[in-house]
Amino acid sequence: MNKTLLEIVLQLIIIYPLIFIFLKNRKKESLKVIAVFSIFFIVNSFLLQLNLVFDSLSLFDGKWNWSGKIYSIIGSILFLVLYRKFKLKDYFLTFKQKSIFLKNGILIVISILIIQVIFTTTGTLFFDSTTEWNSETILFQLTMPGIDEEIAFRGIMLGLLIKVLRSNIRVFGIKIINPAILITSILFGLVHGFYITDSFEIGFNIFAFFFTMSFGIFWG
Repeated sequence: MNKTLLEIVLQLIIIYPLIFIFLKNRKKESLKVIAVFSIFFIVNSFLLQLNLVFDSLSLFDGKWNWSGKIYSIIGSILFLVLYRKFKLKDYFLTFKQKSIFLKNGILIVISILIIQVIFTTTGTLFFDSTTEWNSETILFQLTMPGIDEEIAFRGIMLGLLIKVLRSNIRVFGIKIINPAILITSILFGLVHGFYITDSFEIGFNIFAFFFTMSFGIFWG
């Protein structure tokens, strides 16, 4: 559990400089929102790995982390119910988004299949070519990532940061229209590419990072 917590905290620390560079102001209310953002990310990340840390909390047997995704989705729903500072529309969440969840799931499956074919045939070590594509894998990829990540990253966390970050900023001549999308996408990439090993060494899968970060920007 210490390894898991360290991994989560380090991922946050990496993006903090960007958050404070683009922060509208240092007022108490803005800092409170950043604190809420941080707490939500920590809790959400821990819920994703809860059943991996405590075997007794596993809801299903299977290759994929169904239990973690379900715990994470429940956590996001509880956040929306309990934290009433902003409306659902401020998190870009509406009942019309059911189709978005499915579209994201389909995009994930198609993208992973294409990437797997490319990297399996070229022998690259960046991608796990041992994935067994069965009914469980397809069903999981079509549902869980799309729902969980859409609500958490491109819903709650994006919505919170938009409230406190500036927009249409030029950095070294480059115009950044929405820094909140950039930051949540980087964090999304870190979740998939940055990790701590069992021997407490830092690991980084650069392909997984850039691949998922790019998808985060595209979906954002």
